[in-house]
Amino acid sequence: MTASTTDAVRAPLRSSSSPMVHALVAFIALATVAFHLSGPLGPDVSWLITVSERILDGGRLYIDILEPNPPMAGYLYMPPVLLARALALPPEPLVVLWTVGFGLLTTGYAARLVVEHRLIARPELFWPVALLLFLSAWGEDFAQREHFAAMAGLPLVLALALRASGIRPARHVWIVAGIAGGFMLAIKPHFALPILLGALYVAWQRRSIRPVFAPEMWLAGSLFLAFCAATLLFYPAFLSNILPVATAVYIPDRRGLWVLLSIRPAVYFEAILLIALIGFRQHIRMSPLLGVMFAMSLGFFLSYLAQGKGYTYQILPGVALIGAFVLVAFSERRDGPARPIDAVLPVAAAAILAIMPMIDDVAQWQKRQPLVDAVRPYGDGLRIANITPDLTVGSPLSRVVHGELVNSPPSLLMSISAWRLRMERHPDPAWREKIDAFEAAERLQLRADLLARPPDIVVSSRDGFDWLEWAASDPDLAAILARYEQFATVWFDGYELVLLRRPGLAPAT
Repeated sequence: MTASTTDAVRAPLRSSSSPMVHALVAFIALATVAFHLSGPLGPDVSWLITVSERILDGGRLYIDILEPNPPMAGYLYMPPVLLARALALPPEPLVVLWTVGFGLLTTGYAARLVVEHRLIARPELFWPVALLLFLSAWGEDFAQREHFAAMAGLPLVLALALRASGIRPARHVWIVAGIAGGFMLAIKPHFALPILLGALYVAWQRRSIRPVFAPEMWLAGSLFLAFCAATLLFYPAFLSNILPVATAVYIPDRRGLWVLLSIRPAVYFEAILLIALIGFRQHIRMSPLLGVMFAMSLGFFLSYLAQGKGYTYQILPGVALIGAFVLVAFSERRDGPARPIDAVLPVAAAAILAIMPMIDDVAQWQKRQPLVDAVRPYGDGLRIANITPDLTVGSPLSRVVHGELVNSPPSLLMSISAWRLRMERHPDPAWREKIDAFEAAERLQLRADLLARPPDIVVSSRDGFDWLEWAASDPDLAAILARYEQFATVWFDGYELVLLRRPGLAPAT
């Protein structure tokens, strides 16, 4: 579709506000809430809820709470955590509602603009398809930071699409888009890539560089700079305590390109991208909305590659956007009269893409249930120590059993990165000295955590790498752990965990 005409702008379609569309949207939202209330949230989200709680309890971020990401990670879940405390409720259900509400707001706002400006032939499809892909299709990574960034990106997609159509966005549109862009950048600076590629697509369409400097771009950049300044002002420890170890150990610990391209969600992206290029490449040029979606999906993919970790949640914004591109493009056929399948098939396909991660999520719950079953008999309020690099071992376990994670960081992330760097990168002596020092510091932090809040249960592993032996290389830490007795081994998501308990701890009667 080319630029919208004046008549199109003045005559919004009514079909997208039909009772059927609203009923479908309501069903999708309620089904998403119901599913995520039926099991634990993912490990990263569970840990960041704990971070919010520790901040409210007086913990100092980057000093007492060793979260390796910028402050937005620690504050993203603060509103539902605050409300949970006011209502004396657990925060997890409110985090689910917080996420679904955010998704309804951003997808609904974007859908309204699609209808108002007739940016696609079947605007009534946009809201349910977007809601399924951007809200529901996240499985274990539901409510992740990338999840919020993907949903926040939709108003920016629409603002750029309007500019590519030759339409000057209304003030509220570019303000919302700019705030959304700033929010994305505060979550991760890597999201400058999708924003930039979207703006460059508009510049290409308009044959002008001016869209790169549109008001929403200035607003997004200004908000990000303000966020950086606030981080330096209020959290100088991020620079002194986090960045040195991140730049020396965590960031260089990258997976190879073949690994990044071969994880299952990346293969999904590549397959859908191939379908897009073979079957719908003409839509990139002809439809401003679809063109922006395509360009920004490539930006999210580049963001995933730039991070180099191969984590599933880092590729999912790109999968959602390229998936929405193909499904909406399919409904834009021009070679004959409209058919019911042009509307039904995109929604059905989006529903399948949403259900598949939920099935995987249930499988993950089942794999991790033996650990919960081994710990739960010892009652509520347990202090749990995680002596593994697997964040999942401590979170959501400590939250599911109503206990407390004693570790300052979520897991031994820096130590596993140090181990891999020594094995795979063969660092020079100066770099290796830094790596060894940061690994030793994480071991000392573990010792301090166990002394400050003696755990009732210690969860570790000897499968593949003996983390108890690693801890015992510090004599004081070895003495602490020697007082604990092993009471169980459990198979956990592909490897075996060793569970220790303090003397005198017995299952609750």
